[in-house]
Amino acid sequence: MKFLGTISLSLAVICILGLGSAHASTLSENSSRLQVTGNAIITGAPDTARITLGVETSSTSADSAASDNAERMARVLEALKNMGIQESEIGTGGYNIYSYRDTFPRTTFDETSEQTTYNVHNRITITTHDLDQVGKIVDAAVKAGANQVQSVDFDLKDKEDMQLQALDAAIKQAMIKANVMAESAGVALGGIASIEEAYGTYVARDESLHKMVAGFGGAQTSIIPGEVEVTAQVNIVFWF
Repeated sequence: MKFLGTISLSLAVICILGLGSAHASTLSENSSRLQVTGNAIITGAPDTARITLGVETSSTSADSAASDNAERMARVLEALKNMGIQESEIGTGGYNIYSYRDTFPRTTFDETSEQTTYNVHNRITITTHDLDQVGKIVDAAVKAGANQVQSVDFDLKDKEDMQLQALDAAIKQAMIKANVMAESAGVALGGIASIEEAYGTYVARDESLHKMVAGFGGAQTSIIPGEVEVTAQVNIVFWF
């Protein structure tokens, strides 16, 4: 995990340092103010992957499309089970059936006929903490009958530590900036009038799909995880 220094988090920290209370008796409406912003970015390697894939089938019969889909999904689940994937690591991502009508010309002049096609989509999400297994999971599922890979997302099981690190770094940067500005201006800071978090973001950057080499032709799928990024920003108002 590395600190790049600049940006925010979401925790609402009003009084976290408690510097203003020590000087409350000297703080007045006539006190001058110095406002600074602190930013921080913390990045780290993910430890969790979520793979969303599925089976899509179609037929002129709804029963046939659903039956074919169920058989193919059963083979996919069996293949995942044989890899050691537990039931608790697999969840239903969605199941839906829809139909559409196509119109075809008949041999007879100016006559047409309609045909209804039924599509069945069945999606599952696999969660694994073994990131080296992600490509193998995709390959096994496709080989067993999956014909859709919607996404491969990387995440962190415990985000709170990174969030607190980003917030701490943002506050420290703001304190340093305030001291430098006050020293350069020839004033002495009296304390903190207010401190608040401006904003915070958590982004599990997914670079994998751009680097995925599909294994349909026999080659092994290669999936490279991106980094997880937490940003934090705080606004601190000092009085002097």
